[in-house]
Amino acid sequence: MFNAYVFFLIASGALMLAMGIMRAPYARRSRVVNLIMGAGFAIYGLYLLLFFQGGHYIIFFYAFILPILMTVRFFRARAAYQAAQQAAPMAPAGYAQPPAYGQAPGGYGQAPGGYGQAPGGYGQAPAGYGQPAGYGQPAGYGQPGGYGQQPPFQP
Repeated sequence: MFNAYVFFLIASGALMLAMGIMRAPYARRSRVVNLIMGAGFAIYGLYLLLFFQGGHYIIFFYAFILPILMTVRFFRARAAYQAAQQAAPMAPAGYAQPPAYGQAPGGYGQAPGGYGQAPGGYGQAPAGYGQPAGYGQPAGYGQPGGYGQQPPFQP
């Protein structure tokens, strides 16, 4: 009974240390707990194995339960992390990838004319809107009349 308990202490301590040493992005919180408890179990097991001469020793039932709970927690976090990675939105088709079978290359489904807008533009002022071209600016720049400005002089 004593040797089995010592073996289980050392084995569970080594397992928890291994889970604590892994730098997994999904197990950051439990790493510290795994390292502390794993070191405690391994050190106590090694003490009982190497230096204990007989007499009274303490049996921690946590040595039987805690490693199982921490292992289940570790693998649940791993499964949740992998599910979140698979559910993350993927890059749109055609972005840094060859086109799929049967699809024309280039595009996102738009005509090659410029983002689906009509040639005249929507809501844009016609050419010549603003000040006339004789004021040192090409046609189409400036502000429209009617905002506190006098109309331009026309001879």
